[in-house]
Amino acid sequence: MTSQPGTLKSSCNAGEFSPDLEGKVTLKQWYSAAKKMKNVEPVPQSGFRLMPGTVLAGIAASANVKHGVLKVTPTLSYTLIFSPGRVDIFRSDRVKVATKEIAAITADLLPELKFYGEANTFGVFNQDLETVRLFRDPNDDTVWTVDLWPYEKLPDVDLGGEYEKDDDVWEIGIRWSDGITSVVIDVDVDGEFIDSIEITNLGGGWPDFTAALQAQLRELPSMSDGVSVSDEGTKGQARYRLMRITFGGDLSGAEYSVNARILNTAEASVLSYHREIGKTHGEPLVSTDRGWFEGVDLFQDRAIYHGPKARGGAVAMSRVGEYFDLNIEAAGDSAARLEALRTETSERVRFVYEGIYLLGFTDQGEWFVSNRQIKADEPVNWVRTSRHGIHPQIPPFEMEGRVFFVSSGRREIDEPENFDIGQALYSMVYDDVATNFSADPESLLASHLIRDVNGGTLQKKVRNQDAGRLWLWDAFGRLVLAVVIKNQDIVAFCEWIAADAGKVVGASVDGQNQVWLTIDRGGTVTHEVMEEQDINLFQSAVRGSTDLAGEFSGLEHLEGREVWARADGYILGPYTVSGGTIDLGDPYESVTAGLWQPPLYEGLPLFKMLPNEEIIHRPGRVHSVIAHVIDTESIAMGANGSPPRDRPLVKAGDDMSKPIPPKTQQVRRTGMPGHVMGPTVVITQTRPGMLRVRDYTPEAKL
Repeated sequence: MTSQPGTLKSSCNAGEFSPDLEGKVTLKQWYSAAKKMKNVEPVPQSGFRLMPGTVLAGIAASANVKHGVLKVTPTLSYTLIFSPGRVDIFRSDRVKVATKEIAAITADLLPELKFYGEANTFGVFNQDLETVRLFRDPNDDTVWTVDLWPYEKLPDVDLGGEYEKDDDVWEIGIRWSDGITSVVIDVDVDGEFIDSIEITNLGGGWPDFTAALQAQLRELPSMSDGVSVSDEGTKGQARYRLMRITFGGDLSGAEYSVNARILNTAEASVLSYHREIGKTHGEPLVSTDRGWFEGVDLFQDRAIYHGPKARGGAVAMSRVGEYFDLNIEAAGDSAARLEALRTETSERVRFVYEGIYLLGFTDQGEWFVSNRQIKADEPVNWVRTSRHGIHPQIPPFEMEGRVFFVSSGRREIDEPENFDIGQALYSMVYDDVATNFSADPESLLASHLIRDVNGGTLQKKVRNQDAGRLWLWDAFGRLVLAVVIKNQDIVAFCEWIAADAGKVVGASVDGQNQVWLTIDRGGTVTHEVMEEQDINLFQSAVRGSTDLAGEFSGLEHLEGREVWARADGYILGPYTVSGGTIDLGDPYESVTAGLWQPPLYEGLPLFKMLPNEEIIHRPGRVHSVIAHVIDTESIAMGANGSPPRDRPLVKAGDDMSKPIPPKTQQVRRTGMPGHVMGPTVVITQTRPGMLRVRDYTPEAKL
């Protein structure tokens, strides 16, 4: 068939589209999106490339895990992987340095554990777990001490129990000059004023004044019979009288403000002062009986403890520079503080985040503190920004100057058991005009991938990628990648598939920007670390060399499974693992062997477009595809539902005695059969190799 012109497909930076949108050609993202992107990720400038492979780090104790990270220095970090009753600790060079037993960490607590790690201290937080601390020995990282978080001076508060109370006591001292015959006194309590009282007999009228003052105080709207006034006499001084006001009874346990004034003369004075401060002694905000903090993060060099079980909307701020000191009785701008979203609220603070303002994420909405700086003499002003609510297991992340979070929801599955599910990805940014944060949905175009999400971690830009990667995994083991460059309006989603029907059950990014995964493959649970395609094409891979007979060992975790190998540059396989070994036939010095998951890129359906943007729906055929590849070792192409075929990249001048080098060239396949409604182009592989597609052009009869 004669070649037909086609539209160059160079941009794939809209990622995988939801099936609901495959015919929405009016969307600007439609021309840069794909029907399927599995194990390939978009390159923001042009085209797509293979996603990373993984190398084996160790065998997991359980498929029920939670990852945490302790960053020690720019070149050293530790990944702590918790499972019921224990934690396995891996150094950033992928060496397991320790295993510690922690009986208090149960399977029920694992999903909502939250962590804080800095220097040599790692904290484990949960409302139902007395905060655990792991301390690393700086001189020997195989030694880790497990003890409790060293809280200092926890704030005492009223949590609804029976507590000891102290009366609030004020004294009023009245002094007058010789010759004064009457004094008019005015008193207020917390801004509520009594009627002024005149004393006409300064020598003997004090009993009447005392009775009148007590009666009027008791009639104030906020007072009761609990307030009493007593005459303390002259205290041995001429022309002086002392009155004591005691707030007892049902008024006991609170602090009041009393002010007094002389209204009729300058020849008399009155001074009110606090004698004893009223206080309800209360109980510690967190305790074995009342539960513990949900988590902690830093803001302006304060530790911000949030979500205590007894008061889910409360936030305890440590003293500046002293992360364990929560003494709210201390004075000064650097002193600890205890705040809440509202005095009474059903919301539970799930996360706090340090941005240009302190952000608070609850199960019902998002808040920020409008104060630029936390000071002792300024109230903390919490402002609600939206009402989405954050998923309890997925912390917020910052990318491209925006804070991203996954919203939460509830649903029933099989039994009437409710659990939290991640429903959508949102981003927040501060609007200087509105003086508020605005939250925008980011996952509408790939809603089929962002469902049931229950975990997430952020990987910063890597060597071959011009954008950060947000990894999200769901309750069913699917791992989704979000690539974000907001200033170019790029938010792309695609899927990383674990080979051999594996399920991702946990993930994290360590201090060296390495992605750690825990994967369950039919009961074999492994810890693995991602590596870019130019280093490793396989999953759960093992490195080493063969023996003199060409046998490669160390694959016991892949027993009975089909694996491939790169040996001294050659791609060999597939082999079936038997006895933990495979036979490569000849000895090789450098071998990487593991599972292989073929990538899959499928473009959106092609339609006949008329000049007035009308679409003609009729069977069509893509008969040829021209692809431009960069540093590629293997590529297969297909269309119209027909099987993809491998396209050889060997050139006549290649040295066949050596591994064929990666190619940068044009690849073409012609004569692809089939007529279908909405034909699509498929780019994949039938054997392992590096793959990077810059762009492609389909030639079709539509």
